[in-house]
Amino acid sequence: MAVCAACGIENRAAARFCDACGAHLHATVESREQRKTVTVVFCDIVGSTAIGERLDAESVRNLLER
Repeated sequence: MAVCAACGIENRAAARFCDACGAHLHATVESREQRKTVTVVFCDIVGSTAIGERLDAESVRNLLER
């Protein structure tokens, strides 16, 4: 049986494509790893923790969208 490299499902021996996800069963899997430099910006809103504890998530999101 052929095991799909994309989803790990066992397939019929004669299958060319995965019965579950449609991926090609005999394709070589290329590495998608890349090294990148990123910049991360963090913003803390004074009192946001207390507001988040008091209100529900949708209300906090609406407040922060303003």
